[in-house]
Amino acid sequence: MCCKDNTTIYKTVKIFAPFRLQAEQRRVLVNHICQNIARPTGRQKGDFVYTASVALVREESAIYTTAPVWASVEIS
Repeated sequence: MCCKDNTTIYKTVKIFAPFRLQAEQRRVLVNHICQNIARPTGRQKGDFVYTASVALVREESAIYTTAPVWASVEIS
């Protein structure tokens, strides 16, 4: 019997924005399903910083945000 091992991978999503974002602008989606809402974590170089963690079962899962196009998103 052959079983595929699924390893849970945790990713951190950071959103940097020059203006405050509403909750609907901070959603983090994995494969089009809302998994988390980024929380405010302070400011960096004048930008508001929002952070969220998501758990992925498959490494190839797609991660999206509802952040505006003028916001910067970093996934690590």
